[in-house]
Amino acid sequence: MPRPEGIAASYTDRVTRFCAFAASLAIAMSLGAAPAVAGGSDPKADAARIFHEVMSPFCPGLTLADCPSQQAFALRDEISVRLAWGVSPGTVRAELVQRYGVAILADPTPTPIGAVLWGTPIALALLAAIGLAFFVRRSVGRAQIDRDCKRVDSPGLVRLLDDLLHALD
Repeated sequence: MPRPEGIAASYTDRVTRFCAFAASLAIAMSLGAAPAVAGGSDPKADAARIFHEVMSPFCPGLTLADCPSQQAFALRDEISVRLAWGVSPGTVRAELVQRYGVAILADPTPTPIGAVLWGTPIALALLAAIGLAFFVRRSVGRAQIDRDCKRVDSPGLVRLLDDLLHALD
């Protein structure tokens, strides 16, 4: 028995979507596996990333990539050589933290006190915005009530209301 047009169309739609999903998944998996098959990540790119993610122990306030000192050049060379030997970037970072302390990380791991220090100004700004919105809304409401009350006090409107009330009697 032939299917009605609506059911056939929805079935075709589902099959088309499934095929598109399967093709996308296959492409994504092949692209994701490509670096592993090619022999890992690029040591030069990993080194450049580490240079920008690590503060220089020799130039306060600068990353290792920006520090012009000879010691920074030597440390950059050491990191590049270790990565070329096949040491993982995570291991290199861990060794730098062990040698120079957590302060060497340009973006340190989140801590509870850091969350409080960052969260407090944000919470205060939100509270201030809510308070300001409440104040403005209330002020505008009062102004509207004042404006409405002044209209009631006008002699023409009072006379009209009196006439309407006498007409109802």
